[in-house]
Amino acid sequence: MNKKSKILLYVIFGFAGLLMMIELIAPPPINWTESYTSGDKIPFGAYVFYDQLDELFPGHEVKSVEDDPVTFLKSQESTTGANYVFVNNYIGFDQSEIDDVVDFVSRGNKVFVSSKSTPGRLADSLNIRSNRSYAYYEQDTVRVRLNNPSFENRSYIYVKGSSYRYFTSYDTTRTKVLGEVLPFEPMEGYFKKLIGEEKVGDSTKSILEKAIEKSKTRRVPQANFIEVPIGDGAIYYHLNPIAFTNYYMLQEGKEQYVSEVLSYLNDGPVYFDDYGKSGRRVVSSPLRFILTHPALKWAWYLTIISILVYFIFKAKREQRAVPVVKPLENSTLEFTKTIGDLYFQSGDVTGIIDKKINFFLERVRRSYYLTTDRLDEAFIKKLAIKSHNSVAQTRDMVEYIVHLRGKPLHIDYELKQLNKRIDAFFNK
Repeated sequence: MNKKSKILLYVIFGFAGLLMMIELIAPPPINWTESYTSGDKIPFGAYVFYDQLDELFPGHEVKSVEDDPVTFLKSQESTTGANYVFVNNYIGFDQSEIDDVVDFVSRGNKVFVSSKSTPGRLADSLNIRSNRSYAYYEQDTVRVRLNNPSFENRSYIYVKGSSYRYFTSYDTTRTKVLGEVLPFEPMEGYFKKLIGEEKVGDSTKSILEKAIEKSKTRRVPQANFIEVPIGDGAIYYHLNPIAFTNYYMLQEGKEQYVSEVLSYLNDGPVYFDDYGKSGRRVVSSPLRFILTHPALKWAWYLTIISILVYFIFKAKREQRAVPVVKPLENSTLEFTKTIGDLYFQSGDVTGIIDKKINFFLERVRRSYYLTTDRLDEAFIKKLAIKSHNSVAQTRDMVEYIVHLRGKPLHIDYELKQLNKRIDAFFNK
């Protein structure tokens, strides 16, 4: 890795480390998601509410139910005097769940449902409807109260996350209104004050004026908490689920409203639904767990990016400059020439002929695997066959060697004739 690549990697890792440090030091942003789960401590979770159920129902079992209603209620076919609590921004039962809920209630149990609307088959079964349309300025402030005189006509104000919800129709022959949502008239004065300010645009003024006109039609309290008897039990439907979240349970006095609402339930076991929640946690793998936590998620992403960057730079071909190495010189020719010059200068023709003969016989032994101890007729025939030369040429070659070996001294002509025969023998 060259110097430039190392510097770039150091910069990348330094930047990643700085981001991680900022992420660890910076306070996590507030999560305003409406969760309603018993284990969530975010503002709109239900951790405090679930924790307080032990005090609201002392001496009785409080259980978080993570199974669907059908599965859970099948295991409670003999249960009586119990309570099943559903709190969420949306409650949607199918027909099989409604049948099991109705059977559960008819045995003397009670079901408490708190949601922002009345959709689906449960509303059809109870013959109830709620308002659907609302503007952004209607969900800022809601004032509610319970109708029971024992509660001294106390009202409670909910601002953030609330919505002006009420029942538009219900069966008056069997439904009892337990609580109401009240018009919050101080908002009208606030709107008029905003209209008088110069910084408010004409379009905003028009919206506020419409809000004032609409608020004048809401002078009559509307039902937002009802009881529908079924058999020996009852279903309670409530339209302000935000009251059961951590954000309001920790505000002074708001826990009293929750205890007053739940006072209509049985003095028995409480089963809190944690299955059909908007913020239900589903952690089925380590990676899903990592991605559900912002700090871990960013650490994971930075790790993956750093590894990819490293491989991108490392994948580039890196090779040191190859030094020029001179090939080994073939000194055989020079050596032979030098030796030849020595013999030529000394005039030892006999020595050269002797070495040429030895060279020839050594090559015959190495190439044709023949012994050269006896240069007889049998040797000549074998050598002719293996060397693919004629018997006559082979005999001439061998007899000339025998002739030269028999002489004590030799002349240049004989050396030239020997060399010519050897070249002709091997270069056929």
